[in-house]
Amino acid sequence: MLGQNQSPFSTAANPGQEPVLPQVTPQIKNESDLVLDIAADKKFEEQVQGESLSAMDAINEWVVAHTSSIKLAEKLLFFQLLGAMLSAGLPIIDALNLLKDQTKNELLKRVIEDMRDQIEEGSSLAVALRNNSDVFDEATCSVVEAGEKSGKLNSIMKELVAQYQQVYGLTNKIKAVMIYPVVVLVVMVLLTVIVLIFVVPKLEELFGGSGNLPFATRLLIGASNFVLSYWYLLALGAFATFVGFGKWKSSRSGKRAWSNFILVAPISGQIMKKMILVRVCRIFGFLIGAGVPVVESLKIASSIAENPTYQDKLLLAADDLTKGISIAENLSDDEKLFPRMLVNMMSIGEKTASLDSVMGKAADFYQEELERKIGGLSKIMEPIILGVIAGGAVFMILAIYLPILKMNEQIMGS
Repeated sequence: MLGQNQSPFSTAANPGQEPVLPQVTPQIKNESDLVLDIAADKKFEEQVQGESLSAMDAINEWVVAHTSSIKLAEKLLFFQLLGAMLSAGLPIIDALNLLKDQTKNELLKRVIEDMRDQIEEGSSLAVALRNNSDVFDEATCSVVEAGEKSGKLNSIMKELVAQYQQVYGLTNKIKAVMIYPVVVLVVMVLLTVIVLIFVVPKLEELFGGSGNLPFATRLLIGASNFVLSYWYLLALGAFATFVGFGKWKSSRSGKRAWSNFILVAPISGQIMKKMILVRVCRIFGFLIGAGVPVVESLKIASSIAENPTYQDKLLLAADDLTKGISIAENLSDDEKLFPRMLVNMMSIGEKTASLDSVMGKAADFYQEELERKIGGLSKIMEPIILGVIAGGAVFMILAIYLPILKMNEQIMGS
C-alpha cells in the first residue's frame, strides 16, 4: 500500500525490484466510458438537430402550401418556357431543372421538382401533371397526354400556350373593367365610416341633439350612434357573413346555386355564358384535332366549363353520344345555355366530319362577342358609378347643411 507522501510512480523500497506500476485499469475504464458518453451525446445532438430540421421543414411546407399560390400568368410562363425548351431539343428533365432554378414561386418550384422526380422514375409528363391536379386542370393534362401519344408534343405545347394566353387576356380584361367600380365602392364605404365616426358626433353637439332636425340629418345621426355603439357587432357580423358565404359557396349545393345565380344575373350572366362557350368550344375542337376521341374530348371540355349546369349538360351529351344521339340534338333543347347558332354549327360539323374546325370558328366568334360585351360593360358601369357617387354626395350635403340653413333662418327671424 502506498504511503501518504509516496508518489504513485516512485519505485519500491527495495531498489533491486522492478518498479511497481500503479493500478490504472479503473482510469482506462473511466476514459472508455467518457468516450462512449461523448459519442452518445453527439448522437443525441445530431438526433435533436435532425428533429429540429424536420420540424422546420414541416413548418416551411405548411407555410408554402397555405400561403403561396400559382397564378395564371405563372402557369402561362411555365408552359411558354417548357414548350420553347422542348422545341429546341432539350431533354425534359433538363428543361424542368432549368425552370425550377429560374422560378421564384416556392410552390411552383416544388411542383416542378415533384414532376421532375416522377418523370425520372418513368412517369410521363401528363401523369406528372395529373398528380398535381390542384395546380393543373384535367383539360391541360389531357391535352399534354394527347400530344405525347400522337408524338406532337411540341405543337401541342404551342397550342396549349395559345389557350392560356387567351384565357389570361380575357381574365385581365374583366379584372380591368371590375377594378374601377370596386375601388370606388371601397373608397365610398371608408369615407362614410370616417364621417359617421368623426364628423357626425361633432355636428350633433353643434346642433344640440337630434330633436327638430331634418330627416336626412336625423338618419345620419342615428347611423352614427349605431356604428359607435355596436361597432363590434358590425365587425363580427361582417366577418361571420364573409366566412359563412365562403363555406356555403365552396359546398356542393352552394356552388351550384351560386353558379346558377351568376348565369341569370343581369350584367354578369351574358359575360359568363360567353366566356364558358369560348373555353368549351376552343378546347373541345382542339382536343378533337389532337386525336382525342370525341366522347372523351366532350367530357374534358365539360371539366373546364367550371359551372355545374354546363358540366351536367355536356356530360349527359357525352353519355348520349355513345348511344347514337348526336351532340347537336342533345344540346338543342336549351337555348339559354347553347344558342341555336352554335347548335347548328355543331350539327354541320358532325355531318361533315369537321367538328374541330367548326368549334374553333365558333370559339373565335364568341370571343369577339365577349370582348364587345366587356367593352360595353365599362361604358355601362361609368354612369352607374357616377350616379351612386352623386346620390351619396347629395345626401351628405343635405344632412349637414340643411340644419345649418335652418339655424340661420331662425337667427335671421329673431
